[in-house]
Amino acid sequence: MDAIEEKKIINEIMNQRRLSYSIEVLEVQGNKYTVRNNFGSTITYVKKGEIYFTEAELE
Repeated sequence: MDAIEEKKIINEIMNQRRLSYSIEVLEVQGNKYTVRNNFGSTITYVKKGEIYFTEAELE
């Protein structure tokens, strides 16, 4: 993944989820995006349509 695509994904997640912390993309598998926040925690988001959900929200 190039830097432009990664920045686009980060911006989409940050805007939709209204996060108050920064994130970086660690891994992309299809429509699943594993990110790490600036606190060191990892979260996996699943993109359904144009919306990003956490895996926990979809269980």
